[in-house]
Amino acid sequence: MHSLVLELTCKQEPADGLAAKFSVYHGCAAGLIFGMATEDEYADDIVNRADMLALRSKVVATMNEVIDEASADVTAVLTDGSRVHVYVEHAIDSLQRPMSEANLEAKFSGMSHPVLGEARTAELIAACWALGNAPNVGSLTALARPA
Repeated sequence: MHSLVLELTCKQEPADGLAAKFSVYHGCAAGLIFGMATEDEYADDIVNRADMLALRSKVVATMNEVIDEASADVTAVLTDGSRVHVYVEHAIDSLQRPMSEANLEAKFSGMSHPVLGEARTAELIAACWALGNAPNVGSLTALARPA
């Protein structure tokens, strides 16, 4: 990975979810265990699970100044010795690969549902998409507060 990415995400042993957000080691382990690394995979209890600790300790991050900041070149060595290689030229939400509206709504919903509920989240998303035509932001901010 690019040195800047490693500089910003170098926490090898995060103690909680906040620290894990600055850990490429945790993100990699979460991706391998869960198939994704969403907000849920950064919860304190997930960060401190034994399987996460064990896998995170096996992650090795190396710098590559040639690689772009929004790229990842990953090789996983499996227990049988086989290797799986994945190269991501442009990370999701990089300038070259912006999130689709559906991806953006899914990410927002994942974080909003637990706080606002499904119906309120749907209203808030609709209000956000219509914000350019709204007379003010009052209705939007009201929807963004838990009932």
